[in-house]
Amino acid sequence: MCGIAGCVSWNGHPLDIEGVIERMTARLAHRGPDGTGAWMDSLAALGHTRLSIIDLHGGTQPMTVRDRGGDMLAITYNGELYNYRKLRSELQALGREFVTESDTEVVLHAFAEWGPSCVDRFTGMFAFAIWDQSRRRLVLARDPLGVKPLFYVRTEHSVIFGSEEKAILAHPEVDAELNREGIAELFCMVPMMNRGRSILRGFRQVPPGHVLIFDESRCVTINYWELTARPHGDDAVTTAARVRELLQESVQGQLVSDVTLGAMLSGGIDSSAVAAIAATGRMDGGLSTFDVDYVGAGTNYSSSSLHVDRDSPWAHRVSAHIGSTHSTRMVSTADLLEAQDHTLRIWGRPTHRAANVSLYLLFRHIRDNGVSVVVGGEGADEAFAGYAWWQGAPADAFPWHSTYRSAADLLRPEVADRRGVREDTHDSYATAIAQVPTLDGESPRDRQARQVSWLTYTFYLDYLLARVDRMSMAASVEARVPFCDRELVQYCWNIPWDLKNRGGIEKGILRDAVRDLLPTDVLMRRKSGYPTAQTGEYQRASYAAAAAMVADRNAPVWEIADPAAVTDLLDRTDGDVADWTALNHVTYLLDTNAWMASLGVRVV
Repeated sequence: MCGIAGCVSWNGHPLDIEGVIERMTARLAHRGPDGTGAWMDSLAALGHTRLSIIDLHGGTQPMTVRDRGGDMLAITYNGELYNYRKLRSELQALGREFVTESDTEVVLHAFAEWGPSCVDRFTGMFAFAIWDQSRRRLVLARDPLGVKPLFYVRTEHSVIFGSEEKAILAHPEVDAELNREGIAELFCMVPMMNRGRSILRGFRQVPPGHVLIFDESRCVTINYWELTARPHGDDAVTTAARVRELLQESVQGQLVSDVTLGAMLSGGIDSSAVAAIAATGRMDGGLSTFDVDYVGAGTNYSSSSLHVDRDSPWAHRVSAHIGSTHSTRMVSTADLLEAQDHTLRIWGRPTHRAANVSLYLLFRHIRDNGVSVVVGGEGADEAFAGYAWWQGAPADAFPWHSTYRSAADLLRPEVADRRGVREDTHDSYATAIAQVPTLDGESPRDRQARQVSWLTYTFYLDYLLARVDRMSMAASVEARVPFCDRELVQYCWNIPWDLKNRGGIEKGILRDAVRDLLPTDVLMRRKSGYPTAQTGEYQRASYAAAAAMVADRNAPVWEIADPAAVTDLLDRTDGDVADWTALNHVTYLLDTNAWMASLGVRVV
């Protein structure tokens, strides 16, 4: 796992291109502590930071090969191909010669052999940039579910790209500017990720399942994978068996690694199933598993409606059942306060601090225990309708509107009204709903469930995957997500609502599929979200920090946020640690202020 960065300037490089690439790459050092590299010609410059997972002594990047015509191809790549050995054999049979054992070289030879359509053959998570020297074109690609990030900015004569926005901001042609679209994304959509929009002006993501091909005059977009609505003809028994087969194949396929591998284990059905399969699929003995808990959690715990009970007792129960070696990261208030600024710098944008800080501490604990790769349960709730908002979702708004509330009321009235910020959310919703694949003859309930599923995949999962990517990379850990395998996702996408919730139980078909792997009480445990709760002491510290920010009338955030509205929010909470929305909004404002100050964000 790695960080990638680079630029292509069709009218020639800016001055000091070596220094530019060095600075861009340096901002991704946390993603790859095991090495850095750069490659450039007269138009393109590629940078790379490496976390060594496969072929520890080969696989140095950027990497180059020649195509059949002898022309140069150069790559900077972030990800893992789980089927790289199979593809390597196919390519060798076609006459391709390899000099390393890395999956990077497989990606590059696959592109040389099959062109951009090579991504159709890939099983894994990836984001890469390939410079096709003779054709003077830049190819950017991203895996089907968007597990690995890839951002870019296009200027008049250049394309500048990177794994994270902060790398792009190190380029002299790019400024940190916040416009109306960015303000709407900041305050109306948090923590969701909107694929079609950005916070900073000019920034875009390569959409999941897409290849973008840039030359000097245009960009060609190839959508190589997307969810497809199809009739589901399997009965319950066949469906459960197929889910099990696909999940088992995905987990076992993702155990490939030349370094120590473990599992995240919350004691919920999702991570427990993955850990159980991983434990039985290992060839080298026991599996290390990990969870997070809070000091004093037994008496002062979650204000989140997503979280039901403590994970740690359940995680230890599962660990004993599957025979793993389990470790819990106990998080204190002091730990949270110490790490929160670091997690914001790593993410590079305001988001849901309450979840990020403890997740980063968990990944750091994993790394400190000698584990560099973990598998986890992200993506299961999207596949099997695990969130509460599937029930009673509104017909004209995002289904999570009552769980993650808009912060637009905290904006200065003239900012919200003049810029039409609230209308942007409605536009995003209408655009997303218009893209939902439909199936003729589907019942109204299944049609609505499909819409909710689509929105959850394309907004909420994007946020969850970004959170896991940023926080794992902050600790130099590679996090793998077996429930985001494209075949598994496509199959589950078409399972009807009643079958997904077989027996009237959330994720009932998944529970049937893994029934033999887990204790009965774990198998039937209610859905409980990631434990984002903070200690009461931490929450009160956040409110105090917000009060201090209100007193500082020169704080950058007041250019867009309303101090009176924030004061009213603090007065209404009165230190209440049970107000989930208030805590999220307060910590989000703190992050927004720090972000604007650190980047020198200019409102335009």
